Amino acid sequence: MKHFLPIVLLFFSLKGIAQKKNDTFSVYFDLDVAELSNSAKGRIDSLTYLNKIKKGFPMSIIGYADFLNTDEYNLMLSRNRANNVKTYLVSSGIDASFIKLLVGKGEVRRKDTAGKSRGIPHDRRVDIVMEYERPKTKPRDTVIHMRPSEKLAIPPSTDDPGFDITSIPKGKTFILKNIYFPMGRHFPKQSSYEDLDMLLLAMQENPYMAIQIEGHVCCVRDVPDAMDLDSHNLDLSVNRARFIYEWLKARGISERRLHYIGYGRSKPIIQDEQTEEEASVNRRVEVRILDK
Repeated sequence: MKHFLPIVLLFFSLKGIAQKKNDTFSVYFDLDVAELSNSAKGRIDSLTYLNKIKKGFPMSIIGYADFLNTDEYNLMLSRNRANNVKTYLVSSGIDASFIKLLVGKGEVRRKDTAGKSRGIPHDRRVDIVMEYERPKTKPRDTVIHMRPSEKLAIPPSTDDPGFDITSIPKGKTFILKNIYFPMGRHFPKQSSYEDLDMLLLAMQENPYMAIQIEGHVCCVRDVPDAMDLDSHNLDLSVNRARFIYEWLKARGISERRLHYIGYGRSKPIIQDEQTEEEASVNRRVEVRILDK
């Protein structure tokens, strides 16, 4: 009878482990380095050997950086770290199709970084999030039944002949017409930077100008926003607006002059999209002049 209690405790301890649905394992990096060190590779090898990183189960790979350097640089560094972890996992026999999320989040936001001139080592990492419980049902895409509807007035755009940002009245918006995002992503294509450079120049030449960047998406129903494949959340319009906000801030525009918001599909120009052309009208980024 005296051995009964330890056996019972062990039973419930093992039961708790068996019921665990996911777990997170961190791999750490050297300062300003995206490549895996030998100790980082050994960490992944050990997790694989111990069956913590399980083959055939979904996982997410999420990269981070500490606060040193610019937002844009830290974002790139965190993405490179995440990509290098993926490459090593695949070379170790992990099926890439089970990596459902691969993203770099940039720097870990902290309120107090005083006295930490060499950064924060804990923030220079990649998290591998394992999901040990497979989903019982396959998620379905949202089905949209489109109907004809009346189109609202379209704001002026950077594509209009003779467009001039300074002519936009205070409180009104214009469309960044040539900002192109890959489907479900919030990092714009390279061809988008001409419009971004034009916006940056206008902010530099008009030091009293303040703006609000407003993200919009199309083609979703019964959800507040579209799915962002980078963040794996329903916040695509917010993240697209935030990217432009961070891009301008990284180039010297004061954050006091910048605001951003995502409206999801709550402010469509065309109420029910019927064609790709109509969908592209709703899928947009607008800039509102707050002050000038």
